[in-house]
Amino acid sequence: MKLKELLSLDFMKKFENLLETEFEKKLFVASLRNYVAYGNPLRFHNFAFSMRELILCVIKRKAPTKQVEKAIWHEVESEHHSVTRRQQLKYCAQKNISDEYMSYHLDYLNETISEFLKEFKVLNKYTHISEKVFTVCANSFFQETKYIVELATNCLNQLQDIEEIVIEVVEDKVRDAVISTSIAAIPDCLAILANHIYIDTTEVDTIECLGIDEQFIYMRAAGSVSVTQEYGPKNDLCIIEASYPFTLDMKSSVENPELFTIESDELSIDTSEWYE
Repeated sequence: MKLKELLSLDFMKKFENLLETEFEKKLFVASLRNYVAYGNPLRFHNFAFSMRELILCVIKRKAPTKQVEKAIWHEVESEHHSVTRRQQLKYCAQKNISDEYMSYHLDYLNETISEFLKEFKVLNKYTHISEKVFTVCANSFFQETKYIVELATNCLNQLQDIEEIVIEVVEDKVRDAVISTSIAAIPDCLAILANHIYIDTTEVDTIECLGIDEQFIYMRAAGSVSVTQEYGPKNDLCIIEASYPFTLDMKSSVENPELFTIESDELSIDTSEWYE
């Protein structure tokens, strides 16, 4: 099977879609070039080793050693490495959020990391050279190759699952703070709609964590703001009640997750319906 045919297979495309950088995508293609090097008896070994390194590259991108070392929860666990793979995976999800903030959710996070490490360890055995590598038929090579790619796909999906654990914890814990910040944000852009405008209610329908880095937690709230618009003099007052959808981006420090600042100067309110 040629390289182009390999890349067109569904399980290959599924894995490639999980890669984010050009380097990771190039490394994946280079790994497959090892597989199609049919004259090399070590082609399967080289492929398996490259795929294992590709997963490690993704982990290193998400959790650079220097950043992990600076994490508030980091401590040296190994005589040989300042940062362990377990700590890298923890950083992928938790960044610089304290263990105290995670509270009882920390056990579940650690269990999920252990499951990832167990799964990832399976890749190690395929990198070893044995006499079988030189004699296995092409069909067996393909089945093992498919298994490795699917295993790598599962690893990257598990990595996303690990990150999602912390995101769900944050979304739940900061919900009240996000709602309070949204309600307190005065939508100045509504002032152009009427002589007098009063905010009746602000409803927050969805809260989404957009991401976490070493310094900040980024959140987005979406909902609707109900207002009363007044036109004309008091003796001939026209009152109109309306509701407009809004989104609000905000961020908080990982050291104080529930203290938010607004990313923009005002709520992003869709008032286009008023002008139709």
